[in-house]
Amino acid sequence: MRYALAGSFGGKNMPYRRARWWLLLLFPLIAIAFWPGYFGQLGEAPFALHAHGITATLWLLLLTAQSWSIHARRAGWHRAAGLATFVVLPLFAAAGPLALQGMAMLWRDQADPFHSAFGAQLVIADMIAGPTVVVLAVYAFVQRRRVTAHASAMLATALLVLPPIIGRLFPAIPGFPHGGWAGFAGFRLSFQLAEAITLAIAVALAVKNPAARTGFGIAAAATIAQMIGFETIGRSEPWLRWVDLLTRIPAAPMALAAGAVTAALLLWAWRRVPPRGQAAGDRVSAEGAVRA
Repeated sequence: MRYALAGSFGGKNMPYRRARWWLLLLFPLIAIAFWPGYFGQLGEAPFALHAHGITATLWLLLLTAQSWSIHARRAGWHRAAGLATFVVLPLFAAAGPLALQGMAMLWRDQADPFHSAFGAQLVIADMIAGPTVVVLAVYAFVQRRRVTAHASAMLATALLVLPPIIGRLFPAIPGFPHGGWAGFAGFRLSFQLAEAITLAIAVALAVKNPAARTGFGIAAAATIAQMIGFETIGRSEPWLRWVDLLTRIPAAPMALAAGAVTAALLLWAWRRVPPRGQAAGDRVSAEGAVRA
């Protein structure tokens, strides 16, 4: 199989030329946002949290490398980063069920006031975000010969990281509402504000360029689903019973299934686009048949 990731990319008309700088900005924000609950207590964090944190970070690093390499005209590096998706994304998908189950267990055990209040609702938010990242990456693979559609879908995966970051930063602002409708530590309000900001960015980027509408549109739809699900399904009795059931499902089969399905989808998407030489040959053959 000939693996070629649009070696002609990298010209002056390449979209999202400053995307790598925005992606790099996420890393210090992640460190600040997740310091209290993760980085500040690495030795005590469970394996599921490490798996999710490491694979999510690797995915963001991969996006950054792809954005930098294509604009730096490093086609080989961009190709290598694209192929690394076959490893990083299935690992990220496999870590997802582990993180979800860990969140569900913290809610079930009433481990702390935060997870007692929002654990079950965050499960549904994460169950929407994780698969959406996979859908966007699969779409990006299928569209990898259409520069803007491909790039926008890949970058849209990073938008889904914004709510967990911003949602943890808002409550630290002096005077931010706590309690009442804002929820414990103001997180309910901060969650919805973070989702609203993400939605506004996704819609603005989708409207700006018609070729980017599908990628950023998917991210916008997922964000709306998270906002609604958090306030409705996530607080319902049937959902709470499902979250409790989730804590008793064996973790390993869920992780293996998620990783295997993701790898299969990526392989299917890759094979949907023929190698450049083959595509050109098919066009020549078709033109010859018409003339004959």
